[in-house]
Amino acid sequence: MWGVGPSTTVITGGARGTDIIAAEAGLARGAHLVLCLALPATEFEQHSVTIPDTQWQQRFRSLLARADVEVVNFGGIPQGYDVYAATNIRIIERARMLDPRPHALLVWDGQHGDGRGGTRDFVHRLGYTGPDPRVRVVDPTARRYEARQTMPGPKRLLALDGGGIRGTLTLEILRSIETKLRQHRGCNLVLSDYFDYIGGTSTGAIIAAALARGKSVSEIQDKYETLGSKVFKRRLFPMWLRSIYRDSRLTSELDDFFGAGLTLGDPEFRSLLLVVLHNTVSDSAWPLSNCSKARYNRAERYLKPAPDRNLDLPLTKLIRGSAAAPVYFSPESLRIGTDDFVFQDGGLTPFNNPALLMFLMATLPEYGLQWPVGQQNMLIVSVGTGSAAAVHTGLRAKNVHLLFNAKNLPAVLMRGAAVGQDLICRSLGRCLTGRPIDSEVGDRLNCASVAGESLFTYLRYDADLSSEALHRAGITSVREQEQIRKLDGVGAIPQLRAIGEAVGRGVDLGHHFQGFV
Repeated sequence: MWGVGPSTTVITGGARGTDIIAAEAGLARGAHLVLCLALPATEFEQHSVTIPDTQWQQRFRSLLARADVEVVNFGGIPQGYDVYAATNIRIIERARMLDPRPHALLVWDGQHGDGRGGTRDFVHRLGYTGPDPRVRVVDPTARRYEARQTMPGPKRLLALDGGGIRGTLTLEILRSIETKLRQHRGCNLVLSDYFDYIGGTSTGAIIAAALARGKSVSEIQDKYETLGSKVFKRRLFPMWLRSIYRDSRLTSELDDFFGAGLTLGDPEFRSLLLVVLHNTVSDSAWPLSNCSKARYNRAERYLKPAPDRNLDLPLTKLIRGSAAAPVYFSPESLRIGTDDFVFQDGGLTPFNNPALLMFLMATLPEYGLQWPVGQQNMLIVSVGTGSAAAVHTGLRAKNVHLLFNAKNLPAVLMRGAAVGQDLICRSLGRCLTGRPIDSEVGDRLNCASVAGESLFTYLRYDADLSSEALHRAGITSVREQEQIRKLDGVGAIPQLRAIGEAVGRGVDLGHHFQGFV
């Protein structure tokens, strides 16, 4: 990228690892090499190069024969004197003699552990206070999911809606997908083995993060069996004015399930992950992905005086924020860099159904992945938590007052946004399964994309929770139907599981997933 060649001088410290690799790469491109050694070559080789049964020593000696060598400290190390910090200073001085703003290549994970004279000291002495085109920071952390970012072949995305305890319904559909994939492949896979990118909003974010960590659907179901009864414990009045339920319970349960201290960029994630939040301070949707190529995930964020790399944000706080449904749970506060933000349920954004957002984040260059589009290249599986229009038979205009709107508008707006996202996906992609959008549009199954060639293959699995549909399923009690549709209807878990299981029976691996198994 920088055009290193015969007119370039590469200045480095000569230690094993990055120093030697960069020096060799510079020489391979015809560059002039300067080695600034902290100690005389023999002593430096012993301290900073040699590891038994490796080739570092041989490679270092080869560099000595081809480079200009400068030794910073000719004698022993004086007391209280850090020769490695002095070497950092000398490298920067030599570089600035040639160019007042030299390029700098850093391999650094942003941590403090390298002590005086290490990479953090070098960064401080460079004086940069933020990302700069002349500085490239490479994070050497080996993340399992990073291979999925550039691996060739068809891409598989899984998008999970928000919906509170109705995530129980989602899990039954996912269990059917997982079971049928296991039967097809003849192995005990989990969904993160199949899907390259898993994302969710609110309760969908909880499930998505667990799946991306490599948990099986049954493990998550076991957690959900106890999650509802523990989390949905009402506060005593007057704390209702803050939220109906205590947020500390949800936080502790998430810490217990995922492990306290986990971050969005944890190396053990097995697939890419997307968590959708609403930033109440900026009144904006915040879709946070662990893609290491994304702008706010790149390692150059470590150059800022207060680093603000999203990969280092605590996972459970992000999930808690995504699931902080207004009225039900209080918002989640989080400091990012020098700013304090307040996060609420991602369902307050247009992306309670995050399928379209995931498509954009997987394909737009601004988000780093730029995966190829096409119905043979990308599969998007969107799973809902059940939905139903809030029908008010016989409603009169005089009854649509302030209290009526306060009670109904949030659900109306959230459902409208989710249906709108679903319609756009069916308009841009080739939809193979899904309930009808409405009586005018229908289901758009196997219809041509408005873009001409379909941009992806799309599957939508969701349940009809309308009174008519529930009545047909044998659930005739109005009170029981209302409980099923609630975000906190813990008592309806058995019915939600049965409804989700019925939808899951409609998963046709041979037809719906054709070309992606």
